[in-house]
Amino acid sequence: MHIQVLGKAKPSCGDLLKAFSKLYRSSPTPPHFYLIYDAIYEPERSEVVVKLLPNNEIDSYVLLWRGPLGYGVHVWGSSGCELLEHVAIDASKPAYAQLYSSDKELVECTKAWLHGRGFRSVEVKRFYEMMCSRELFKPSQNEYMAVRITEGYAEQFKKYMLSRNRDLPLGDARNLLVKRQYYAMIIDGEIVSAAAICNKLPEAGIVCDVYTKPEFRGRGYAKAVTSATTRRIVETDAVALLYVEIGNEPAIKVYTELGYKITRTLPWVAAHP
Repeated sequence: MHIQVLGKAKPSCGDLLKAFSKLYRSSPTPPHFYLIYDAIYEPERSEVVVKLLPNNEIDSYVLLWRGPLGYGVHVWGSSGCELLEHVAIDASKPAYAQLYSSDKELVECTKAWLHGRGFRSVEVKRFYEMMCSRELFKPSQNEYMAVRITEGYAEQFKKYMLSRNRDLPLGDARNLLVKRQYYAMIIDGEIVSAAAICNKLPEAGIVCDVYTKPEFRGRGYAKAVTSATTRRIVETDAVALLYVEIGNEPAIKVYTELGYKITRTLPWVAAHP
């Protein structure tokens, strides 16, 4: 992981690791969850710009992850606007900036930063963060129908992703199935609904990429695959987290029925080439 430190402080690598670890221990949920996860599992794809306080504690940071389908950007702390100007990004593929403050200035400067990097379509969306624990979990009765798909399903997965307007090369499809734990509903050999555990650390796991093809909705498939992924997280006594856009009532209903509770509301800035 490339780390850029702003300010006069010249911390050692050990000092930075201690500062990152302290943040994570104080709150092992996003964004600090991603800070630690990317440092361990995705260092070659990740970079972070950090502003330190005089005592070498972290004031603010911006974490950038470069994925095959787009960029993930996490902005935390009061100096986010300043730090964004030191992050290199281009408009070759979509970017999603998750902001951990609803401060209007931060939202506006993030939009301006993305426009300035060449993105033509930039819009602000608001998401619920939802959490489920072992105690809260209410599994779907159809969970047994959800199948774990691995790299042997790469051809079907590529076709499924293409139906979502995501043209994923076969090699990338195979790598994604190796990296993430995907559970799917398969009808007549076709993947029609899927969900994934995208990231997992001992304290928490992130459920993501929940999607059902339109013609197969209303049959409980999304609930079954989300139940399967959630179970794999909470059975380790970690909490399961997911994000859903405000207004997506069918998805919110599914997650609520599985035991998820809304913990906070966050602005995301989505940008497209």
